[in-house]
Amino acid sequence: MKHIIFLSSVVVFFIGCSKPREAVPDKLISPDSMVSILVDIHLAEAAVNITRINDVQSFKAQQLYPAIFKSHQTDSTIFHSSFDYYLKHPEKLEAIYEKVLDELSKRESESGKP
Repeated sequence: MKHIIFLSSVVVFFIGCSKPREAVPDKLISPDSMVSILVDIHLAEAAVNITRINDVQSFKAQQLYPAIFKSHQTDSTIFHSSFDYYLKHPEKLEAIYEKVLDELSKRESESGKP
């Protein structure tokens, strides 16, 4: 639940700090694909945070990003340019993050953990 509140805060922050509109990138990741990628990224970050609590070994979620991008047939450059585009279009980013939050909530309830 704390993750959902944090993610909502991040979305509101980015929406408030958006810049003027800009052209669509050549290889824009679709909103549905962005949802899937962002869900995987947030799950990786949560897993690393849990691992970090239980283990003194320093491991960062960013180390998992290349595998996440590869599993979604994209790369960091395309992801970042797409994310930047959505940051500049807050209504689209908000719709994406609503779906991300719905999916994370669904998975949380299915796991039976709070």
